[in-house]
Amino acid sequence: MSSSVRISIRHFLWFAYSLPCFALFACVGLSLLKDFEKSTRTHCKVFNFLPSISASIGDCEPQRYIWRLCFALDSIPRYVVAYLQLIRLLNRHHILLQELYPLVQITNSCIHFLELTFLLILTYISSNEIKWIHESSFVGFMICSLLHMLITVLIDYFWPRTINYRLSDQEKMVRAKRLRWFIINITSFFISIYFYFRHNEFCEPNIYSMYCLFEYFVVLTNIAYHSVIMDEWDHQGGQIQIFY
Repeated sequence: MSSSVRISIRHFLWFAYSLPCFALFACVGLSLLKDFEKSTRTHCKVFNFLPSISASIGDCEPQRYIWRLCFALDSIPRYVVAYLQLIRLLNRHHILLQELYPLVQITNSCIHFLELTFLLILTYISSNEIKWIHESSFVGFMICSLLHMLITVLIDYFWPRTINYRLSDQEKMVRAKRLRWFIINITSFFISIYFYFRHNEFCEPNIYSMYCLFEYFVVLTNIAYHSVIMDEWDHQGGQIQIFY
């Protein structure tokens, strides 16, 4: 006989988006405290004051296990949230171009599912294990992440709606937050790329740490962007029932 447990949507979302934040701060913090030289060392052999995420979770223990455990626990909720959001979006009735709209939303959701999958691969295959898979997964993650954000923002602002429909204050706030986090995310990404190539070209002290800092911003603003869904769903209440 199966049993079930009910979890409020808000608590479910809090769990899904707070766990990766905890993993990031815990792994970077532990690397600074106990593996500083190992995690900040680069091929240039110059001083750096911050470790990259890959260095923090690659060969450092228990950071590697903390990171993998957190993302193992977080992966299913993130897929569930992505699926529920797709169902919710497909049930909109104030949207024009109804023949095209489902195709665009399903495509955008598939891109998001790929983003989550590339993130899982990044988590479980470090650069010290199979470097080309790790690097390819990072590229795939960033492409899917930025593309998903961009498509969502474009739909929010430019997809035609019925003449009589007016956005609520909450809808305006949600789309403004999404736009803001997308701009900060893509800006942080390009700044991190600049510092990465500058470090490899000139081997200056602390430049790699600046890359690492903006890498953290990329991760945190990605989480912040997706957590906007909490504002979108908050007024709806509801629960998720888990059977076991």
